[in-house]
Amino acid sequence: AQAILAQVEHPCWSIAFRIVAMSFGGRLRSVQQALGSVLQTQCRMQVTAAASPMKFRSMSGKVRDADAMEALDKGLRDAADKIWPKVPGVMRIDRTKCMQRMEYEVIIHFESGDALKAFLNGDVMKKELHPHMKGFSHCFEGGLSGLKWQNREAEKILDNTKVL
Repeated sequence: AQAILAQVEHPCWSIAFRIVAMSFGGRLRSVQQALGSVLQTQCRMQVTAAASPMKFRSMSGKVRDADAMEALDKGLRDAADKIWPKVPGVMRIDRTKCMQRMEYEVIIHFESGDALKAFLNGDVMKKELHPHMKGFSHCFEGGLSGLKWQNREAEKILDNTKVL
């Protein structure tokens, strides 16, 4: 019984614990056996998914002023609606800014390194996104040449989100 309870304390066993708590003593072992393999498989998939580093591309630069920052936000949202949906493998886009230092950063998260490579070599980057960005070059100190572009990898070290 203690071995079963020790397994129940693991986060992936929370469903099993609820079912076991509601079951009668004679059904305890059968419920654990019925759910055990499914829950252990889910745990393995979660660990495997977390082990793969995320690929992303970032763009950062100094912005002229608050009006330029606002124009960039509008342009980014416009691109998120019209251009980015055409790029396969984009998981999400984040924007960070510091009004005190007038710094602006956009981070595009890709599902894989292959998706990032396809984007960099694809027509959407060359024919749509680059011309869109040129329209906002006046917003950055040094224009588009003042921007810093980087391809990066990120690995999740801590995740405080709860999974049921």
